[in-house]
Amino acid sequence: MRSVNFDVIFGKAAPMILCSLLALLMPTAVAALEWLDGKVQVHGFAGQGVTYTDHNQVFGSSRDVSLDFREMGLTTSVKPLPNLLISAQGLYRDAGGSDTQGVRLDFAQADYSHAFLDSALIMGVRGGRVKLPFGLYNDTRDVLWTRPTVLLPQSIYFDALALRQGMLSGDGGALYGRYTHGEHRYGLEFLTFETQDNTGGVAAFWTGIPSVLPAAQGSFGGRPAFIGRSFYEWMGGRVKLLFSIVDIERDFHSSNAFYQNGNTKITFPLFSAQYNAEKWSLTAEYGWIDSQRSGYSPSLQNFPTWKQNTSENFYLQGEYRFTPDFSAVLRYDVLHLNRDDRDGREMSQMTGGRVAPHRFYARDLTAGVRWEFARNFLLAVDYHYVNGTAWLNEKDNPTLNNPGTSPHFSLFTTMLSFRF
Repeated sequence: MRSVNFDVIFGKAAPMILCSLLALLMPTAVAALEWLDGKVQVHGFAGQGVTYTDHNQVFGSSRDVSLDFREMGLTTSVKPLPNLLISAQGLYRDAGGSDTQGVRLDFAQADYSHAFLDSALIMGVRGGRVKLPFGLYNDTRDVLWTRPTVLLPQSIYFDALALRQGMLSGDGGALYGRYTHGEHRYGLEFLTFETQDNTGGVAAFWTGIPSVLPAAQGSFGGRPAFIGRSFYEWMGGRVKLLFSIVDIERDFHSSNAFYQNGNTKITFPLFSAQYNAEKWSLTAEYGWIDSQRSGYSPSLQNFPTWKQNTSENFYLQGEYRFTPDFSAVLRYDVLHLNRDDRDGREMSQMTGGRVAPHRFYARDLTAGVRWEFARNFLLAVDYHYVNGTAWLNEKDNPTLNNPGTSPHFSLFTTMLSFRF
């Protein structure tokens, strides 16, 4: 049995323990700070997570119990005009090898909207570092309170693959519209943005080469990326239907002889559906990532799935609310890096067996509970039984590609969060 170094654990947790104790000393009715009749508001949140795995690693050294999982954010919004909202959020996040960026500007955007047809139609424009509207959860995923579980479905909302920050926001602008007719609500938004190529594992995702470091080996350029999302809601959100799509093309300009110039095209369509009854909700999302790559390295041209590949990404989730403060979630989440090779054997053979088949798929059965035990305090607990390692991070798992690595692992994760 492995020993656990409690001195190390307490040392890492001490700052968050102090924050929690200070929060507990505050009145239980803590609310957002407001000035000028609500025209200026400040919100914040802080969360400390714990992860444990019996095999492999998630968010740090989780086989020894990891506390390298924390989130803190401070959001400020100003409404100088009735139709203009200016908001920004600073974020600190630590998630083992998956997120080492520390403090960053999460978003900073100006949003101007105008009502038409007796307020039935709202049209607006948004610009700055904007949240990326994708699927059901992407533009609200930064706070535990807006996620159904500690970890979102990793087949679509990549956290452990170090793609979270690159998916969350970008520098650009959006046009949007919403129309309400009786119990029906329709919406459409289009956004163009500059990708955050040097954030987390984004460069490795563009190139398909885990070790590529663009800052030292080259730079990315190309046209702005595009996101579109349409939605339909019935009866105030009882039924939600969405379609989202991301279209990205990046050109790589090499600065040394080891890599060639390259080009990557990524398309990610996603269909989303949710039904919300009084006590329960049923949610499903299905999509695929179509990638095309050329250049980068002559040795990669012999791998057909590196040049052109289509993944399969989906989950089915059920949630039951026992009380307004306590709920449970059950989810089955599936990621196939190649939808024509769901067991990963063909892709493993293309590497000469150097990369294990389980690196090309992940099937995650998740059970979780959420308990708002006091106002503004939330405790969430998840248990994952995972077959496959496709969404694990190699920084936390240096020997992950080895055929001897376990394809199965159990993940226990919990997070305590406070907000105001």
